[in-house]
Amino acid sequence: MSFKTDDPSFEAGKEMRRKLFGEAAVARLEEADDFNEPLEDYVTRACFGETWTRPGLTLRERSLITLAVVAALNRHTPVKRLTKMAITCGATKDDIKETILQTTMYMGIAGGVETWALCAEALKEIDAY
Repeated sequence: MSFKTDDPSFEAGKEMRRKLFGEAAVARLEEADDFNEPLEDYVTRACFGETWTRPGLTLRERSLITLAVVAALNRHTPVKRLTKMAITCGATKDDIKETILQTTMYMGIAGGVETWALCAEALKEIDAY
């Protein structure tokens, strides 16, 4: 692949991906092909290398905000992964519960119920329930 590995944002992004999601998230970069490489490069640099590494918010705070936004947008595919990531970043089961309850009030009951179930599944999978 032709990732710009000399780019400090890319390198910081790889390390942040590793910290948040484990080695598999970085290994995915090696599997990128000519179609999805631009997306993986952009996400690694902009999301993880430039945003998640900023001062001002803790990783715990960033992870809970991310979970709330994804839930509110009804993007349920990443909810379980982001719930596990929040735990990795120092959030507790109660933090997640309160974040989703707060978000439910603004996103709607149906989306909140689905998000709640997905968060519970994820917490059970990592013995954090």
